[in-house]
Amino acid sequence: MSIMRVLPRVSATAGTPTPIYTGTVLAAVGFQITNGIATITCGSLPANGYNLGQEVTLWGFTTATYFNGLTVTVTANNPALFQFSFNTTHANVSYTGDAGNTAMMPMTKYMKVRLEIDQAASTYKIYVGDKSVSSTQYTACLQLSSQNWVEIDDDNIDASRIFIDTSNTGTYCQVTLLG
Repeated sequence: MSIMRVLPRVSATAGTPTPIYTGTVLAAVGFQITNGIATITCGSLPANGYNLGQEVTLWGFTTATYFNGLTVTVTANNPALFQFSFNTTHANVSYTGDAGNTAMMPMTKYMKVRLEIDQAASTYKIYVGDKSVSSTQYTACLQLSSQNWVEIDDDNIDASRIFIDTSNTGTYCQVTLLG
C-alpha cells in the first residue's frame, strides 16, 4: 500500500539551489576551512551532533556560496560547540560568520515525486534538477503559462537529491511524495 506525504511548500531563493526534501533543518552561523577540512558552526545541533559518516546537505550560504547544493559526509563533530566537519578541496578560510542551512539526508525512498509551482507565481519559474540546478542547467522548468507541474516516477527515488532554483526569490514549490 502506498503512502502519500504532502510536504510544507518549499520557498526558493533565486540563484540558490534548494533541496525539496530534507531532514530537520539546522541553521549555520559560520564556517572555517583549514588544510582541507571545512568546519560548520550551527546555532544548535542534536545532543550528539551530526554522526560521523552521516550525509548532510548544505544550501543557502551567503558568503560560502561554494557550499550551496553540496551533500557532504561528516568526518568529525563537536556537539559542545555545535560544529561538524567534512573534507573539502577549497583553500583555507579563517572563521567567517555566515548564514546557511544544514540538514541530515533522510533515508526514505519514494515511488513518485510530484512538484507544482505556486499558483501565485504566474510569470516566475521554478527550475528542477540535481544539486547543480540553475536557470541555465535544469531537468524541468515549471511556469504557470506552460508546464506548472512535473512528476518523477521510479521505484527508488531519493527525493533529497532533487533541488530547485527560481527566477524570483519567494516563489514556492509544492511537493507531494508517494512511497
